[in-house]
Amino acid sequence: MTRVQRVTPPVPAHRASIHAARGEWEAFQVILTASPDEIKAAHLTATTWRSETGDTIPAPTILREHFVRVTASTPMSPLPPGDYPDALVPQDFPRQKLPQAPVTNQPYFLDTFVPRTAKPGVYRCIVTVTTSSFAIRHSSFRITATLTVFPFDLPLIPKLRSQIGTVWRDVAKAHGFDSSASTPSPELCRILDAYHDLLAEHRLSIDHIYDGFPDADSGQLDEKKVRAALQRQLHSRHAASTALPLWPDWPFPDPLGSDRERALKYVADWCRIVASLDASDRAYAYFGDLDEPHLNASYDLVRKWGAFFDEVEKKHQVRIPFFVTEKPTPRVADGVSLQSGGGLRLPIEATSLDGAVDIWVPLVEDVWTDLEGPDPKRDIAAQLAKGREVWTYPALVQIPNPWLAQRGWPKTLKEGNAPSWILDFPPMNYRILGWLMPRQNITGFSYWDTIHRTHEHDVWSDAGNFINKGWDEKIYNGDGLLIYPATKKQHGHDAPYASIRLKWAREMCDDYDYIALAAERGHKTEALRLASTFARGFGDWNDNIPALYEARQQIGELLSKQ
Repeated sequence: MTRVQRVTPPVPAHRASIHAARGEWEAFQVILTASPDEIKAAHLTATTWRSETGDTIPAPTILREHFVRVTASTPMSPLPPGDYPDALVPQDFPRQKLPQAPVTNQPYFLDTFVPRTAKPGVYRCIVTVTTSSFAIRHSSFRITATLTVFPFDLPLIPKLRSQIGTVWRDVAKAHGFDSSASTPSPELCRILDAYHDLLAEHRLSIDHIYDGFPDADSGQLDEKKVRAALQRQLHSRHAASTALPLWPDWPFPDPLGSDRERALKYVADWCRIVASLDASDRAYAYFGDLDEPHLNASYDLVRKWGAFFDEVEKKHQVRIPFFVTEKPTPRVADGVSLQSGGGLRLPIEATSLDGAVDIWVPLVEDVWTDLEGPDPKRDIAAQLAKGREVWTYPALVQIPNPWLAQRGWPKTLKEGNAPSWILDFPPMNYRILGWLMPRQNITGFSYWDTIHRTHEHDVWSDAGNFINKGWDEKIYNGDGLLIYPATKKQHGHDAPYASIRLKWAREMCDDYDYIALAAERGHKTEALRLASTFARGFGDWNDNIPALYEARQQIGELLSKQ
């Protein structure tokens, strides 16, 4: 959770101590400070974790931290432009150019998975750093790391449901494949599988799996093929969620009209395959075309699709929840609804989506406004009381005016803001949601993309991947980019590599699981009390990483007593 810059002296430390449950990944960093030539010649190795009784855990995976340049700060960022470590690559990955300074820093990220068969207790690992080249005298030094394994397991399927957008055509484009093809080529399929595996390893669920799509021309399901794809996603990767492959114009041109009966049957057939895998509670329906439906016409379309899924249930006795990125509060302006594209105004009651939506997904700032702000409507609580689900999502830097007014209209955001998943914001923004969502009974999380870039630029060097065209024309560094695509042309091979921020997202999911497990065992009040030392609400949290670690360890110890 600490980012070390290239030339800033790091805080000296010679020992790492981490705690983890079985089935959990946990990490620490090693920072090498030396001349550029010495860093180029350096190599890290790590031993197997070993306890005093001889039990072992596989050695940590060693990843080198790759820096990207923030040229212009994101709006309201409290952090300056400069180089930020973010991409995580193996040690044999092509090196980037080091700064021409007498001494510089090279951070390494050491990631450990604790098997579910591991015995509880204390394990130790030795990390050795060696430098050896024709120009530099051979040297070596060691670092001792300690891992304490708690005597409980993280859930195999994450408690926190997720919907992470990663469009296969965008992956194709990033890796130089034909993004207009009707289906991905076998070589591209291997790369797509690597993206699916990477997200699953980080306890996140991709929205649509490419290998579970119907025939692009007929809309027919190949039951054997789709079942195998869903089985891999839901049983092997343990995804907490999966989306129905259906769009408003695909695989049927007119699913709400002339193709309605075929579309109804298709949805029912897909749902039955999911049910046969005992995973009906992990399926949902989502349309990117209806993302953030802010106009009357799009509200009307949401209601039509809500009626469509109700009809699936009525005719075929299968149910799939309808997921919409919107807040439950009807959108109104000056006593009437928002204007439609044609300038027509509808009565207030016509703006409500109540009854059409099963999974509400408001922005994080809308959660604050509805539940914690100075004039709370508590529409989220009302939907939860009706048995609906509520998830949430961050996007750009969108802070409610009442929150800003309460704090004297700050120029930058240091803590307590609606969390922003932006590269040049404090790391706590990525992790704090795992502690806040249980407080408001929010059970899922959405994020719109993992490899986005607004324009053709090199994401491996330039952090400004997202320009908010059509609104403020500002750069939002890292928004929609959690995975770095290595390509044959630039790196010699095609593969996805995690960012440090993807690791923080994984930790967010794990934090949520710790609190969920505590709640299942009758300790939710105590877990939230521990969380309140730094996380009290969507607009009230502290950037206090030691307090987070202390609360997490205490919840771990609480779970260990069961």
